[in-house]
Amino acid sequence: MRQESSTGGWQRPWAFFLVVGLLSVLLLVRLVYLQIVLGNELRDKSESNRIRLVEIAPARGAMLDRHGHLLVTNRPVYTLYGVPAEMKKDTVAVAKISQILGYDVETFRRKVLGPVRNSFLAHRLQRDLSFQGLSQIEEQRDILSGIFLQVEPKRYHPTEVAPHVLGYVAEVSQEELSQFPGSKAGDLVGKRGIEKTYDQVLRGQKGWRLAVVNVFGQEVGDLEKGPRVAPVPGKTLHLTLDAKLQSLAESLLVDKTGAIVAMEPSTGEVLAIASSPTYDPNVFAGMVSSSDWERLLSDPAKPMLNRATQGTYPSGSAIKMAILAEGLESGEIPLNWSVSCGGALRVGNRSFACWRKKGHGRMGVLDAVEQSCDVFFYTLGLRFGPDGIHRAMKRFHLGMKTGIDTGSELAGVAPSVEYYNRRYGVDGWTRGFIPSIAIGQGEVLVTPLQMCAYMAAIADGHFWREPHLVRAIEDPATGKVEVPDNHIAEPVAARPETMELLREATRRVVMGSHGTAHSLCDPALPMGGKTGTAQNPHGEDHAWFVGYAPFENPQIAVCVLVEFGGHGSSAAAPLAGRLMRAYLNKEQPTGVKLLAAATVETQD
Repeated sequence: MRQESSTGGWQRPWAFFLVVGLLSVLLLVRLVYLQIVLGNELRDKSESNRIRLVEIAPARGAMLDRHGHLLVTNRPVYTLYGVPAEMKKDTVAVAKISQILGYDVETFRRKVLGPVRNSFLAHRLQRDLSFQGLSQIEEQRDILSGIFLQVEPKRYHPTEVAPHVLGYVAEVSQEELSQFPGSKAGDLVGKRGIEKTYDQVLRGQKGWRLAVVNVFGQEVGDLEKGPRVAPVPGKTLHLTLDAKLQSLAESLLVDKTGAIVAMEPSTGEVLAIASSPTYDPNVFAGMVSSSDWERLLSDPAKPMLNRATQGTYPSGSAIKMAILAEGLESGEIPLNWSVSCGGALRVGNRSFACWRKKGHGRMGVLDAVEQSCDVFFYTLGLRFGPDGIHRAMKRFHLGMKTGIDTGSELAGVAPSVEYYNRRYGVDGWTRGFIPSIAIGQGEVLVTPLQMCAYMAAIADGHFWREPHLVRAIEDPATGKVEVPDNHIAEPVAARPETMELLREATRRVVMGSHGTAHSLCDPALPMGGKTGTAQNPHGEDHAWFVGYAPFENPQIAVCVLVEFGGHGSSAAAPLAGRLMRAYLNKEQPTGVKLLAAATVETQD
């Protein structure tokens, strides 16, 4: 028994060494096979053994005018991406990339690579590479670690019209992320106009792909049979704008400062909305240079200001229909009320002149609007005071935001007793303030958009409608069309007979023999309208005209404001006439304007 135990103990170590030896031989054979037989193949694979997640930017939604013409779309550009963790290992590559992108190395590290939180993810280094930059990247691509190029969509404005309302896109900052849900720093988002208001609709959803990169961080292709999520394009906006009418409106304002707005009275759809001076919207389509941005901001003409929605001005006499409506609706005056105009009205120790120095004589309610008699409205304003003028303005949403879907809108001022008490103190103002605001001067401030909506309400005769710019939203992937139905249509707080009287008054302004806009008189195209001249402490008076056509069944309402234009009848009314005739495909008869100018005194 002891001998067998001794022999078995002696044999077990040899068995162990035998097993170890066999495994070693197998391992050696496997290593030889991998190193020699499969060496080249595995070496190639080892150089492509990392995978990078790459975002794919969606195409931002297009914008079309009411006839399907492209206003805003996209075109492809090259964007340079880099993985900071891979780039930082290669100081030569960082130096070359800095030079190509126009930075010194230290600035590039601080401004471009410094803010990056996750240095192992790809980050945009520059959008819309220039041809020169693209060429340099391509020439040196093999020695630039951690970078790659990707084709992405860039905003493009083929017609270059309506930049103030269409808006622009730019990179969202870290501080703005809360305003744009679902975005991250560096993403393009709408910063102004419709681009901003409808950013969530236009932006779409990002996709992603898996790319294979080598040990130098250079992309060598997509992962075969790897998962991929296609980006979802943004939705298409069908706008209310008429591109041809918009272009005409902008051309009428060339070399002028001012705004033009045109609306469809029966719907509130904005047909044109122009502001001058203007700017090229394609400046903002890619990366905006600091010099371009500084030039636009420092320009004393303020081309970035949308005067149609952000410019506030005294309305001048264009507000007189609203003042008349308040007089009739409040019961302060009857329909047969009249005032004798001798050329001025004395209030306390001040004398308020009428624009017609020799006076108009006896003026009834229709005569006073047709000939724009100031003394009539001074007297009427004194009867109901600042609160009555406040009610007159609010009835037509003057001095308050309209709610238009382009954003960046100012309200203006509709003065009241409370307003004066707050601004000047209870004893700081007198009745002498009232005559000025009764004719749209003094503290009265409105925007051209408000004035167009006001005239559209008079043209319609029943409703004040919220101006809007989007008719429909279309999903290009499914073809589904959504029509927004949340636009306000508010009945005007006035009796039908009052609204009809206002319409007749505006008809006489244009078609009447003594109308201040009689230069537009055309029996083939009856119109309604009202001129206005607003005093300007900084220079020549501002010129207004608000109107609509045709008188029966109005299809277009227009507001024209020309800063420093002088009289509304000569500076603003002709522009409105051209716009309305163009929209309705009507030609102005030869000689009508000359005859009117020779026979009618029109200075308002």
